[in-house]
Parts: sequence; C-alpha cells; structure tokens
Amino acid sequence: MNSSYLYQSDNYDRQSQRFVVPLYIKDELGNYGFSSTGTLVKYKDSHFIIFAAHALDGGVDFERVYLFFYDGTFHKIKTFAIGYQIFKDDDIVIVDCFNRAFEQKNYFDIEKKSLIGFEKHYFAWAGFPISQSTSKSVHKSKQPEALKDKFVHADESGNYFKNARYFTIISKIHTNNKLEITGHYNRNNINLKYKGEVSMAPHPKGMSGGAMYFFSKRQVLKSDLDLTFRFAGIGIEYRNNGSIVGVARGRIIELLDRFENENPIQFAPSENHNVATSKSEI
Repeated sequence: MNSSYLYQSDNYDRQSQRFVVPLYIKDELGNYGFSSTGTLVKYKDSHFIIFAAHALDGGVDFERVYLFFYDGTFHKIKTFAIGYQIFKDDDIVIVDCFNRAFEQKNYFDIEKKSLIGFEKHYFAWAGFPISQSTSKSVHKSKQPEALKDKFVHADESGNYFKNARYFTIISKIHTNNKLEITGHYNRNNINLKYKGEVSMAPHPKGMSGGAMYFFSKRQVLKSDLDLTFRFAGIGIEYRNNGSIVGVARGRIIELLDRFENENPIQFAPSENHNVATSKSEI
C-alpha cells in the first residue's frame, strides 16, 4: 500500500465509481491504450458490461477490448462473456457475462425504476476522462507486479485505480424519454467537489459508455445501494455547446431484450465460468 497516495473520495463516491470500469484497447504491437468507460448492470439475473460502440471505431475488433485488474494484469472482456452484440445505430455494445460478476464492483439493477427518495430533476454521469488518466498507454513489456505497484491503491475500504481516475458530472435534466436522456455540462469556472474552484473542469472525452444515474436526495449513502443509485442510462456524447447525451434506461432495456431474442454470436466459456458463484477481482 502506498501511504503517500491520497485517494480523494468520500464513502458515497467510493460506491458510485464501483459501477463503472475503465476500458483499454490492445494495439497491433501489443500495447494497451486507454479507451473509454464501461458500465456494470444486471438484468433478469444476468450480469452485463455496456459500453459505447464508437470505442470500436477505426476497425477495432471486440477481441482487442481489455480490462485492467488489481493484480496488474490485462484481460480480454471476451473471456468473461458468453456473448455480445453491437448496436451501431444506438452507439451501444452489450456484453453478456451471465453469472460472472466482478468482486468489489457494483451492478445497477436496471429493472428498478421508482424514483421515490431520489432527486428527480438531476442526474449524474460517471466515467473515466482521458484527461484524468495518468497513463494513457501501457507498454507490453511492463510486468504485472510493476503495474500493480504503480497503478493500484489499496486501503481498508478496498482497491482503487490510480492510472484512471473517475469523474462525476451532475446535470439538471433537459430531456428524459424512452430513447434518450440529456443535460448540460459547463466546464468554465465551476466548483469541483474535491478541487474547489477551477477555471476549466475536465473534458468528458473517455467518459463515453459511463453510467448516467439518479441519486438519493442530498447524495446520502444509504445501507441499500439500490436506494442510493438508480440507473438512468448510458452516457454517449458531449457536444461543443455543452450538451451531454445518453441512451436512456428504457432504450437500454429494449436493446437487452433484443439481444436475448436475436441470439447474438456465442462462444464457449472456460470451465471456471460455469460456476454460479464465480467472481473475478477487478
């Protein structure tokens, strides 16, 4: 444990950032480049990773999308999945991990929709901005132990990444319908929770695929996470005029149902993936 590292996060934010994971793309030379954000959800007793389809732009194959683990190793998302589907028109990729859940991570139960006890006029967007990443590229020669020592912080509350710092945007709801949820992010001269007044806040590039969610009134962490964080959608785009756009919960559910009905590409999981209680530490 690196005692000199200060992890700036209260208990509420520690839980909120556990719903999202940083994603990496492995290039032709075998190096890993920070890409975007993935969101963890559960639906009909299955676990899913959802991310933005434009992370695969430029001919990037799904095989090249990786997760970074707390032990300093990189693993293909595909190795944890029983299937996936790309919904290009919605800019969404759905990865079905079935009974495979990651340790020390949270999953939105997206079947829950009641907003009793939640702020109804605001939502949050959480993800990993590229500007907050301390290492945008990891060379293939780096050993896991060295990466763990450099990029992982451990304390009594758990493990946290130092190479990809999460960021949360709070926005008033502009639109929220079955297809999209939109808001606004003003980067100029704002007050950030941990840094205070700044002339320019982080650019959201890299937060695509991150979770949009409703939060409990006054952002109070309750004993039941389902009463603290309620899934609203997947953040997809930040526009030059400050608008932020996401695919709404209703549309995500439609895509999940379509995924199930259309029998996407399947690949056989390894033996240890068939265990109902199987978990991985990420």
